[in-house]
Amino acid sequence: MIRLIVSDIDGTLVPEGGSLLNPEYMTVIRELTDRGVRFAAASGRQATSIDVIFHELRDRVYYLGDNGACILRGGETLKAMYLKEEDLRALLKDLRSIPDHQMLLSVEEGYYTDDPDEAFHRLVFEEYKGIGKVVDCMEDYADVCIKLSLYCEQGARKIYDRFYDRWKDKFTIYVSGAKWVDINAPGVTKGEAVRWLQEKYRITPEETVVFGDNYNDISMMMQAGLSYASELSGPDIKKAAERVVESYEKDGVLKVLKQILEEVRESAK
Repeated sequence: MIRLIVSDIDGTLVPEGGSLLNPEYMTVIRELTDRGVRFAAASGRQATSIDVIFHELRDRVYYLGDNGACILRGGETLKAMYLKEEDLRALLKDLRSIPDHQMLLSVEEGYYTDDPDEAFHRLVFEEYKGIGKVVDCMEDYADVCIKLSLYCEQGARKIYDRFYDRWKDKFTIYVSGAKWVDINAPGVTKGEAVRWLQEKYRITPEETVVFGDNYNDISMMMQAGLSYASELSGPDIKKAAERVVESYEKDGVLKVLKQILEEVRESAK
């Protein structure tokens, strides 16, 4: 029987940067959790941005924020993994010499940028919402950073290729969206966050289902007995998953959740 369901958000449940979820998700997830199935939202988003979507279920849903760097439930941090301050300061110095991107730094309480671009501010503070602000200098938060993100208007892969080889041994670096690159501490992945939940609650991969759409979702697909890639995913992501699910435009994940709920109901008879 399924005991753990984990889903990515952007590109899987909602369009990139979206925050409006079909209310039926809440009804289905509420009953699943009532019946003993744990549900986790695993995202490159900072936890307060995840909370904008799942707030009414925050005491039931686990937030695997910042690619699993910070795991929360009910507002309580269960685990957090930080970037090494010395390495992060050196990385920030390097990235400031590379044009065509904006930086966003996550801490447990929210996220910050010191980029002056107002269009970027509207994107991260109005679309992704959550708790965030513009600060004078992101280096001031280097000692409590759990993730650094780069927004690349001209495409994430272009920026990723310019610095990945220099820093791949110091950080976990992913293309997490068409315009986003995420940088975490070594060993931080969504897959490791899923493994942590499995070990904590003695859940096997065979009892786990995951949904995703991008490269940072592959690690958690490998932790599940059943994994789904969005039909909008690239070929590498679809290859990593067991099955393909309809897009967020068709509420594909919701349809599968309803099927799982029916199976859970039947098993309880």
